[in-house]
Amino acid sequence: MSESDTAALGGAGGDLILEVRDVAVHFGGIIALDGVSFEVGRGAIQGLIGPNGAGKTTLFNCLSRLYIPTSGDILFEGRSIMKTSAHRIADIGIGRTFQNLALFRTMSVLDNIMVGAHCQSKSDFVSNALRLPWVGREENSLRERAWDLIDYLELTDVAHMPVGGLPFGTQKRVELARALAAQPKILLLDEPAGGLNHDEVEELGALIKQIRDDRHITVLLVEHHMSLVMSVSDQVVAIDFGRKIGEGTPDEVRNNAEVVRAYLGTTN
Repeated sequence: MSESDTAALGGAGGDLILEVRDVAVHFGGIIALDGVSFEVGRGAIQGLIGPNGAGKTTLFNCLSRLYIPTSGDILFEGRSIMKTSAHRIADIGIGRTFQNLALFRTMSVLDNIMVGAHCQSKSDFVSNALRLPWVGREENSLRERAWDLIDYLELTDVAHMPVGGLPFGTQKRVELARALAAQPKILLLDEPAGGLNHDEVEELGALIKQIRDDRHITVLLVEHHMSLVMSVSDQVVAIDFGRKIGEGTPDEVRNNAEVVRAYLGTTN
């Protein structure tokens, strides 16, 4: 994807894939999100930043339907997801990785990735029990998809190994492959650089761009690693204490006085 294509897809006049409209989340007397609004253009890589406790993961949990907003709305491809069940989120095209790895540690890399693909399976208990021919064909198709991702993310050498014994950076790629196995239209990455070393972070940045370009997947990225966010994002949204405090290009957000104050406590 060329830079002009990316600008057209993710720019102000581009096709919107996600719209967050005045989303608020209250836990008793605690205000986790306070009327946050922003848009994500189809084909964009968009960063979501903020200090610890700003509300970033709470917002991701709303997008995943793990939390129900107190007020506001979230539109995906122009339709509200407020009545979509959490187990249907992957079906409609929203994929996610988690801040804390949520892999099946005793299962192989291949099987973990196939779990991500099974959300699109049409088989049921009776069909599986009867071993109907179409069930076998579908399983083979999902397995081929998993192998494609294993090759794509350079996991071939560990494909049959239990994921729990693998290095942390490799486990991160397995979780990413599992999210991609559902063929999402937008991928929510929750602190993907956490626990990675400098070289691994650089590789991750290149991989995020590659995934967007090769697989035409929009990316919404929550990350504390500022150099990563600023190097890969087309647009950045900053929140603090549950409120949006800045939005724009990486340079615009980097020079936003309120964003600087939230991170450093000063505008000097």
